[in-house]
Formats: sequence, C-alpha cells, structure tokens
Amino acid sequence: LGILELLKFYPRVCYIDIDIHHGDGVQEAFYTTDRVMTVSFHKFGDNFFPGTGNTDEVGQLAGRLYSVNVPLRDGCDDASFAAVFRPVMDAVMSRYRPKAVVLQCGAD
Repeated sequence: LGILELLKFYPRVCYIDIDIHHGDGVQEAFYTTDRVMTVSFHKFGDNFFPGTGNTDEVGQLAGRLYSVNVPLRDGCDDASFAAVFRPVMDAVMSRYRPKAVVLQCGAD
C-alpha cells in the first residue's frame, strides 16, 4: 500500500527487499509496470520458501527488465553480501533513477 501511495506523487519507485525470503508478492503486484522496479536479494534453492525469485523472473509487458532478483545460497556472509549488493544497487540506482525508495529489511 505504501508504494501505491508513493506512486501518486513520484513517477518511479524502487522497492528493495533484503529479507531472507523472495519478495514475491510485491514483485507480482508490479510485474507489468515500469513505474516500480523491484529488487530482491534472498535465499534461493533447496526448495526454500516460496521457491520463486530466480534470475529469469524479469517482469512482463511494460515491466520487462524492471524486476531484479539476486538469488543467494547458504553461506553468504556479510562481505559476500556487500560484494553483490553494492554493484547491483549502484547499477539499478544510476539507470532507473527512482524518485522514492522503499526498503524491506524483513518482517517475518
């Protein structure tokens, strides 16, 4: 709901999810629009819930290439996470240039 409110005032919103689980609900909600770029860093594989968030999930229609998934395996420490997070987010922010950012740090 927060992103929908932000879209009333800003043309582009970036949603960043660093929760251990894939941000599948937010990705699905904005999968066909270029007004919200979703970026999810999450554990992936070994039948880990919810089982979504592979790199080939990139959005559809106007939202194609506005969904970024960074699946991580067990054993990712702080240094490894930072080594992935920084270049991905630098690229997202410089290319997409959002006017608002929503950061999900875990709610479960």
